Amino acid sequence: MAPSERPARDPGLQPERTALSWRRTIMSAIAADILIWRGWFQALTGAGGGAADNTAQVVGMGVCASVAALTTIILVLCAVARIKVLHSGTAALESEARIAAPALTLRTASAAIVALAAATVSAIALGM
Repeated sequence: MAPSERPARDPGLQPERTALSWRRTIMSAIAADILIWRGWFQALTGAGGGAADNTAQVVGMGVCASVAALTTIILVLCAVARIKVLHSGTAALESEARIAAPALTLRTASAAIVALAAATVSAIALGM
């Protein structure tokens, strides 16, 4: 079908559904961040109870907290970019290339989720 014969695209509620799903993902990432940072602060203060020399745990939890914060920032940037494209209006989404999410955005968000999961598992293993 030629582009001129194609019916006008009706996005319906797709932009809103996509925005809501990104927001849920970000809220989940923030919840994991809070728990990891809490574990790091407990390791810093020695409130976790354990050996007096817990330098390895503090450093490990600090790395996990840093990775968690960085991945959440990356997810927020990916979400903002995608939501901005979807809310730009139907005229901007007429071409097929604009409707689908760019591969770089998907790969970046996927890598951030995997890194956050690894940081969470590592924090749990370190005794969060």
